[in-house]
Amino acid sequence: MTSISSKKRTLNWPAIKWLGIVSLFLASCDAPKEIGADLFSVEVGLNYTDTLRVNSSTVFMDSTQTGANNTLLVGSYSHPVLGTFESSVFTQIANADSLFANSSSILDSLKMHLVYKSYQGDTNQLHTLQVYKLKDSLSLSKDYFANTSSVAIQSGLVGSHVFRPRPIRSKASNGDSLKLDTLHFTMSKSLGAELLEKYADKSIAGGGKSFRLSFPGLMFKSITAQKSALLGFSPAYSRMTLHWHNPNDTTKYSLNYYFSLSSAMMTEVHARFNQFKITPSGALASLTKSGQAVPASATGQLTYVQSGSGLVTKVDFPTLMKLKGDRNIAINKAELVLEAEEGLDFNQSLGQLTLLQVDANNRPIRNSYGLGYVLSEGGSGIQTGSYNATLNSFTFNITTELQSVINGRKANLGFLISPSLTSSSTGYTKLMSETARFVALKSLKTKLRIYYSFIAK
Repeated sequence: MTSISSKKRTLNWPAIKWLGIVSLFLASCDAPKEIGADLFSVEVGLNYTDTLRVNSSTVFMDSTQTGANNTLLVGSYSHPVLGTFESSVFTQIANADSLFANSSSILDSLKMHLVYKSYQGDTNQLHTLQVYKLKDSLSLSKDYFANTSSVAIQSGLVGSHVFRPRPIRSKASNGDSLKLDTLHFTMSKSLGAELLEKYADKSIAGGGKSFRLSFPGLMFKSITAQKSALLGFSPAYSRMTLHWHNPNDTTKYSLNYYFSLSSAMMTEVHARFNQFKITPSGALASLTKSGQAVPASATGQLTYVQSGSGLVTKVDFPTLMKLKGDRNIAINKAELVLEAEEGLDFNQSLGQLTLLQVDANNRPIRNSYGLGYVLSEGGSGIQTGSYNATLNSFTFNITTELQSVINGRKANLGFLISPSLTSSSTGYTKLMSETARFVALKSLKTKLRIYYSFIAK
């Protein structure tokens, strides 16, 4: 711990000014001392410590939402500590243009076109993509949760395709830009015939809501090796195309069915969600209920934050109140610094983290506005920490939070560190996910840096 003490003025002010600067420099180079030592020689000054104890653990947090996602996530990804992460897709689909077929129209084919958006894992493994029809429709007014929501499907396959992923078609010579590929395959003749027959009802043939009521949607799943890849497809650019012709007519007709549609009244009229199946391994396999924790010592002194799985990191500060002792202090600045594991793969890592308020049972505090987050310092928004590649760390300003703990206005319970939150137009906050990206944090390198001053009682 260092102490930057005030000095009495003398008539030689320039000399004292430079002496103060030199003293400040020397003081900042002192090695921090343990809390409880003889800290200060004076009652006024700026003091610093980064030796307070920080406990870290990996905690399971439920209620990760996934509805109206911007990625159709299919496949599986395996990690030696986090276990296996699998994802299937439930989605509505509809035409925007009308189906102008007739009773004599002849089906040519029904083609699926899925545009790659992202990938995570080993793309050298073969995938068997299976497509089913839904029995029940989806709803934009319903909340879907990654680990618990499901919709009944019909038993027969309406599409199946075996392939080895090829997400990238070309890459710029400077390595800064990619051209993503498209997965093409043929759907079943029976589904194509069913869609072609919808010409008879003009309201259904026109697409939109009437079509969605008659055709609940599709479910995509991948059967593949565990150590494979999660494939993200873009709902905005993917489509399914119906091809047909009419007798004695050389014209080839087609109609697109889209996964993403907008109208003048709504920016998105299709419902969809990704369904996750998480199979933890090792010490983390014990995390089955919200609030359960595994200490960093059981996972190689690393804790984890993963999108989609509900795994977050908990930090708390058991020796914080020793800083105060029997005197009053003012926190001038407090920073929580979290160092990441070396060698981050940016295709699989989280670039931003968020601090959540936590209760005594390791669960996030919830209120009428959703998840209780830590406010950005000096503002009213969600506080986030962005990854600093130079320092290999995330930093959060928690000055106001620690001052509230020191003053007794808040309990000393620590924080949950989660993936970034999503805030609705009404300010409701929730944890949304459409990836399995994660970051491992080095518990022994976590620091609580505090600059503070003593206040006369």
